[in-house]
Amino acid sequence: MKKSYLILLLYVALPLIGWSQEIISAKKNLVDKKWIHNQNYQMEWTMLKDTSKFTIGFVDTKVEVLGDKIQVITTVKMKSSPSSWIDSTIVKKADFSPVYHASYNAQRDMSIHFGTDIKGFYHDKTSGKKTAIAQQVAPGYFDSNFYPMLINWLPLKTGFKADLNIFDYNPNGKTGVIKAHILSVSEGKYHTKNSGDRNVWIVEASDEISSTGGKSIYQIDQITRQLYLQQITMGSRIMEMKLLEP
Repeated sequence: MKKSYLILLLYVALPLIGWSQEIISAKKNLVDKKWIHNQNYQMEWTMLKDTSKFTIGFVDTKVEVLGDKIQVITTVKMKSSPSSWIDSTIVKKADFSPVYHASYNAQRDMSIHFGTDIKGFYHDKTSGKKTAIAQQVAPGYFDSNFYPMLINWLPLKTGFKADLNIFDYNPNGKTGVIKAHILSVSEGKYHTKNSGDRNVWIVEASDEISSTGGKSIYQIDQITRQLYLQQITMGSRIMEMKLLEP
């Protein structure tokens, strides 16, 4: 009798577990369009070790609305490297489905065009090997380089959880459609130099891009959706990206 009761509880609970985790796909009216506007901001990238913190670089982000598309360009300037790492992503404004992604740095170049077929190339500058990219993927996914920006615009609220399908090309790891997870959302405060204390959404997220199981915690302004702070944990490494206020 006790065993039958436990089985009944399990059948009741399973649908509730499924409903609690939203599946987010590329679609119209996914976010409030007021969040989408041209913007430029810079973040300081630091490494945390024990009680010490040291700067390893700076990340400039430029968001441009170009008609029916959105372009996001990130430029990473590492203190240890004379050349920058530049990533460009273009998505459709209507549903955030990917159009184009390019990435250039001293180690490799990559260019991907999205559509019915995914086509592009990956050039490993160390080995000189150039690989053609050609895949077919069912629609509904996001570009892996765009989803951190998308998190800022989602209809966040306390207790919000979701899974996203993202496409990532990595010749040394997983390639194709993989998962990103919004694990939790809570409310908090963040002290800014210009505006004092601000109410923020604290978003914990992870993805399958890194084999070490990377996890990020974002602090996002509830009113403006500006990202103030991102803490990244990858294995034993802890890094932060903090907004530099003018």
